Amino acid sequence: MTAYYDTLIVTFSDPIRILDMMCTDTCDVATLKEWIESYESTRMTPISEHTAVITSEYNMVHVVEWLRKYTPIAEMKEY
Repeated sequence: MTAYYDTLIVTFSDPIRILDMMCTDTCDVATLKEWIESYESTRMTPISEHTAVITSEYNMVHVVEWLRKYTPIAEMKEY
């Protein structure tokens, strides 16, 4: 069986380390990465201070909805 993953490259307006602090205060997790990876089959890989690659087998729609609502996004590309 082959799994197909959605891929998202997101550039945040604020550094990811600042967003980590937001998650600690409001989401009951230590980092944004930890929150995103709490969704089954979903992974986040920071590639720069502001940019991360997020992959998910079937939860991407929920991740994108939450990111748009709660994080400052400069650019988001879905693949």
